[in-house]
Amino acid sequence: MKILAIDSSYDKITQASYDYRNRHVYPYLESRGFEIVRCQGKSARRFHVKPKACQKDIIYMTGVGHGTYTTYMGEHDNPIFDKGSYQPEESDGKVVHFFACQTAAGLGPDFVTHGCLAYFGYNEDFIVLMRISDAFFDCDSEIDRAFADGLTAEEVYKRVIEYYNQKIRELENSGHYREAAALEHNRDCLCAPSVDPKWGSKKAKLF
Repeated sequence: MKILAIDSSYDKITQASYDYRNRHVYPYLESRGFEIVRCQGKSARRFHVKPKACQKDIIYMTGVGHGTYTTYMGEHDNPIFDKGSYQPEESDGKVVHFFACQTAAGLGPDFVTHGCLAYFGYNEDFIVLMRISDAFFDCDSEIDRAFADGLTAEEVYKRVIEYYNQKIRELENSGHYREAAALEHNRDCLCAPSVDPKWGSKKAKLF
């Protein structure tokens, strides 16, 4: 079972998330039996990603980068997936989760029309407060961990929302009200098949 990791790392936020994912996310996925195919840093560019995304044995794509409503971007804002400008094979039969702003608004539903089984992402800007950035990265990464545990998209969404709520309560209880409010915003912007079928099937899973 292969996962394609597409992670940019060229600015403060993407570098911090890239480091977090390499420490805490990909080792967990590997422990669950997945092989990680990496397009990270300088390799997080369309030229490198396209042939790997077309491989039929890639069942899941994930990564961190900046985004717009129609585009997931890699290193130095290189457009990797742009609505209407990728091959159907790149999304067909895959579950996709991109840790990026806005991509669920336009790119996510477009992926689903081209065979993506389930798309997880955000339809507005994802807020990260760097003082406790790991709390923000941790909530989003629960998506990857839940899929790696064999859950369906519906079960993943439920688990991730519960995880967000737990972290929000912890921040509020420790007096971090601004951070808790930012996490609430991110939680409410999370898009998945459980929110609307335009983001795929609630029954989609990796194995």
